[in-house]
Amino acid sequence: MKNIDIVAAKTHPPEYLLHKYWSRKPHNVISYFISQLVPNNGLVIDPFCGSGVVLRESQKLGINAIGFDANPIANLISKVLINPPDEEKFSSQIEQILDDIEQKILSVYTIGGEPIKYLIHKTVVICKCGKRLSVDDANKKGRSYICPECNNILRFNLENLVDTKISSIALGNNSIKEVTSEMLEEQHAYSNMNVTGSDTHKYDYEFVENRRILAFSGMKTSSLFTKRNFSILCSIADQIEEIKDEVIKDSAKLLLTASVAQCSRLIPARNNLTTGGPAWSVPGFWVPSEHLETNPVVHLRARLKKFMKGIRDIKKTRSKASIQVIKCDANKGMENLILNNTKADLVFFDPPYGDSVPYIEFSSIWNSFLRDFPDPSIDISVSDRLPKIDAWQQYYLSIDKTLKNISKILKPGGKLLITFNNNDLKAWEALIGALQRNKFLCNYVTYQIPAVISAKAQFSVEGSYVSDIYSIYSVDEFAQATSSLEPVSTALIKCATSRGGTIAKNLAQRVAIITWMKNNIQVELLKEKDALIRSLFNEDGNKLTLKRTHKVECINIVEVSRNLAKQILKNGPCEWTTLYQEISRELVEFGLPDPDELRSFLDGYVIFDKKRCLSFIPSNLDSEYEQLRLEI
Repeated sequence: MKNIDIVAAKTHPPEYLLHKYWSRKPHNVISYFISQLVPNNGLVIDPFCGSGVVLRESQKLGINAIGFDANPIANLISKVLINPPDEEKFSSQIEQILDDIEQKILSVYTIGGEPIKYLIHKTVVICKCGKRLSVDDANKKGRSYICPECNNILRFNLENLVDTKISSIALGNNSIKEVTSEMLEEQHAYSNMNVTGSDTHKYDYEFVENRRILAFSGMKTSSLFTKRNFSILCSIADQIEEIKDEVIKDSAKLLLTASVAQCSRLIPARNNLTTGGPAWSVPGFWVPSEHLETNPVVHLRARLKKFMKGIRDIKKTRSKASIQVIKCDANKGMENLILNNTKADLVFFDPPYGDSVPYIEFSSIWNSFLRDFPDPSIDISVSDRLPKIDAWQQYYLSIDKTLKNISKILKPGGKLLITFNNNDLKAWEALIGALQRNKFLCNYVTYQIPAVISAKAQFSVEGSYVSDIYSIYSVDEFAQATSSLEPVSTALIKCATSRGGTIAKNLAQRVAIITWMKNNIQVELLKEKDALIRSLFNEDGNKLTLKRTHKVECINIVEVSRNLAKQILKNGPCEWTTLYQEISRELVEFGLPDPDELRSFLDGYVIFDKKRCLSFIPSNLDSEYEQLRLEI
């Protein structure tokens, strides 16, 4: 194996922004690992191909790859990334569909000849006393809403929504319409109407109850939309189904699914209607008490421009590599490879991280418009649809089975590249235990800082790091797990001592797990990890401080970071990612800092511009720094 370097993640280019999908890996990091671990004409297998980054980066490098995913939307994203449509034909067909739909809805999404961009709805619920109330009608007590008649607590959520009240209307020219009561009544009526006459039932999926993602019993796809918008989106889906060219049809389906959430009730009304609200990013099907109804045609036209930019980006780089995208369960796919004696140089293993995200259940809003409703039991994520004990048992067995199959399809000398991210001990027990039982030995492990905090991490703030731990394994029939926890203690002490004795809890957990993997410590001892940390540190909120000083070879990580920054910047300004990458190479032994931690080390010593790019180091930190700060 070549020497692996630390690579700072870059933001996603347009080709990876075709769709909002969870757990998209940094393309440049994936490309780097593939280039270092796979020979020319080699083969990469991705059993959970998700958003297709591994397949696409393999294609760009001219390396063959096979990806599996049981989730229909993930499969579709990967297919379009690998085989995009002809730009002009695709754009022409979509524009034709949108023109047709626009004519159908012109009378119901227009005021005074001006098209409506979006409307603000306020949720209406019925109190136990029988009174119908919106947020405006309720009294506020702390963070709770109270019925003014009976003082009962009101919950303005989707489960209790019986109607909405339209309060504002934004027009296509971004002006806010002074609305009359007649306009509001008319729009309220249209909002509750199937305005296209489309058969919406075939796209209406009954969600599996999962309170963790706010999916309740009886909830359907249509629950997330006004009747007007659901009928419009279903009508667009119908027209897409009529497209003859399968490549264009796939891309059109992807464009539609990429747009549906923004046309749903999931988007909160913010910024005084000046921006139309943010994208859907909340961890669950949460409908705000004040939410938007966006004109689907307006949004799809805006989305099409970004989509076309992504398609053009893909077209720039193609190769003759063989890339296969197969819709099936990971283990079923790998078992077929084993039967065919297919061997891989690299398997990229990015499994669901315990109970971070139930991917298939959460993708229901997208899969509904594909009319493809997979059985959620094929998803190995730990889901609240099952009792926790049963869900975790299924997860343990699935991870073990997957790694057993991976061990069979790797070539001699082949590598397993894993990304994983969780603070839940059960998730790590499942992964490390399966690795040890199937005779995998760690060759390399590091913590990868992302360009931005991933949506996946936002799902489970307590259960996730900011980013993933990347590790490289090979099969070694003679691998034996060790029983000493001394390497973990030493790593934690060095990490804390380099920072003056105090570290964040997340950093301690991360250092412990990385050391565990690197030294192949018995999985049975993982239950002692937290007790070990408690024996070394006093806890104060999210901070841990060493109980005593230790004689250990160490550095002052703050001073080293500043000196390195000064050396790097002698040649002039550089990007933040470059600075982070260069400094991190020297800090591996002492626990890689998160971006915010490194920025705190450099505060007052390094000047950053508004684009977060490094701009200058002052020579006199008392006077020149203050002057430069004021100038910037």
